[in-house]
Amino acid sequence: MKAISYQGVNDVRTIETDEPACRPGHAKIRVRAAGICGTDMAIAAGKHPRARAPLIMGHEFSGEIVQIVPEPGKAPELSVGDRVTAYPLLTCGHCFACTNGAAHVCRTLKLIGIDCDGAFAEYACVPLDLLVKVPGHVDYAAGALIEPLAVGIHAVEMAKDAPMDNAVVLGAGPIGLLTAFALSLKNVRDIIVADINPSRLARAGQMGFRTVNSAEQDLNAVVAENTNGEGAALLFECAGAESAAAQMCGLARSRGTIVMAGVHKDPHAVDLRTLNFREITLVGSRVYTRSDYKAAVGAAAQLPADIIISHSLGIEDAVQGFEFMKHPDGVCKVVFSM
Repeated sequence: MKAISYQGVNDVRTIETDEPACRPGHAKIRVRAAGICGTDMAIAAGKHPRARAPLIMGHEFSGEIVQIVPEPGKAPELSVGDRVTAYPLLTCGHCFACTNGAAHVCRTLKLIGIDCDGAFAEYACVPLDLLVKVPGHVDYAAGALIEPLAVGIHAVEMAKDAPMDNAVVLGAGPIGLLTAFALSLKNVRDIIVADINPSRLARAGQMGFRTVNSAEQDLNAVVAENTNGEGAALLFECAGAESAAAQMCGLARSRGTIVMAGVHKDPHAVDLRTLNFREITLVGSRVYTRSDYKAAVGAAAQLPADIIISHSLGIEDAVQGFEFMKHPDGVCKVVFSM
């Protein structure tokens, strides 16, 4: 079969390799669509602390089951031919988080496509208990967006009972757009998406969100004007950028909530004094729970996949796909169609 493999630092290529052999308790998936994310880019650059070459990357995907190897004495709930995606988290099952209802932040959390071979291939073998059935009316491309959509849904859920009368999303990349979409599912109507990339802001505008180019406009002034000078009730940091970390507390209103959906690769300065003075709640958010994933599957049919997916390439176009992702102007989500 063909697969996209990380062979070493800045060496990602399409290779020919054997189809994976399924062990008991696993299913073989004919992968139909799989998306590149920021983690895949970090792996390709040799910057991920756990990924080791050679590795078939990819954890955002959809396809159909072509083989099931059940565990002895255990009848599978899925069938050959089912459309599926995967909840790609690999957890230990015995740490504090795993035994207290928060397995998604397992002390030794691992992922398909990072710690073992993933779905940038024509076929992938996945544990049956991680497969999630996708409705037949959801196309494969939208199915490949379920995983990042679950990230956005989880971020919104982490705001818990915070008032949702208005929200600001910093960053209009895939996670920012999908977080804004998740907010719209909660009937938040007053949503501002801010970025410095015109093409990504254009996508946010096509999705119906108010946009601010913070390189050209004073975002603090826009938010203040929009909230009678109070600031944002909710703010989602989805950029993972130093400038966003420095700005976010000043954008939130007193007793507002900031959710960190973006992952910062380096320590960045945060305005902690404003955090104190306004009694702002600052919340971390990582991946998703199984219930978030179920909600993402349920919302997938509503996704404007054609707006979020900027490039659809073949599996033989691995080098081109990763090159596209290095230049975000005009690029949002690259999906390989197998």
